[in-house]
Amino acid sequence: MLQLLEESKGDLVAFRISGHVDKNDYDVMLPVLKEKIKQYGKINVYAEMQEVEDFTLKALWEDLKFDFRHAGDFKKAALVGEQKWLDWLTIAASPFTSAKVKHFTLDQRQQALDWVQSPEL
Repeated sequence: MLQLLEESKGDLVAFRISGHVDKNDYDVMLPVLKEKIKQYGKINVYAEMQEVEDFTLKALWEDLKFDFRHAGDFKKAALVGEQKWLDWLTIAASPFTSAKVKHFTLDQRQQALDWVQSPEL
């Protein structure tokens, strides 16, 4: 399930991913991201992952297609969760985007929000 969070304001899209994620979740989330990109040019993303059970292949495909098409449309991405693969994802994403991508643990939520919303230096 993808849930848009109330912290989504201005050029920030904040959402929580939990449980089972399928294409329907992306059908809701991707238009929000596209609208923010259209409105602001480049956006920041806060993605909190809690107890993610699985992604369907269709959901993963939608995510990858969007990410490649919009790789230059992100300033910062804060990935928040305890999963070890988030460290790997942070490193693996670097060659494919100009965004600064950083991993935070769940107890660092506020630090992640502060970082992703802070102006570029």
